[in-house]
Amino acid sequence: MKFIVSKKLIDNRALYVSVLWMVIFLILALMLNFVAKSIDSGITPELWINHILGNEAEFIEPLTMKDLLLTLHTELFELILLFILISALLMRTSRSKKLKMALLLSGVMTLLLYPVGLLASLTCGSFAIILAWGGFVLFHLLMIGSALDILILLLRKRF
Repeated sequence: MKFIVSKKLIDNRALYVSVLWMVIFLILALMLNFVAKSIDSGITPELWINHILGNEAEFIEPLTMKDLLLTLHTELFELILLFILISALLMRTSRSKKLKMALLLSGVMTLLLYPVGLLASLTCGSFAIILAWGGFVLFHLLMIGSALDILILLLRKRF
């Protein structure tokens, strides 16, 4: 297990290749999660509002509490795992401590905004759904950007 805690990832070729492919698959998983959510709920805040709260004019039924919690539970589990993996890799980079902490803090805040906004939509309505949508989009953009930065550092062998 000593090879896992080595200072330089480049020293161990097998670990380097494993981490490289893990980052590629994390980026792919984030993109596919975003596409799947846009197919399910839509890509704009208006489509999310129609999907969650329903729309009588267009005969769209509102999402039941059971379906909302089930969707939130499964998506949040996946997003937390993706966040933890990207955060662990980000901590190993040579970026400044302030930048890493800012990225992680903003990642946590946007990740929390998504479920809190969806749950608050039961009482606050469409405003909370817009916050949830913003948190979801910002989280994905932030994590994809962080993962791409990690990928570039790996390819330049500066990890």
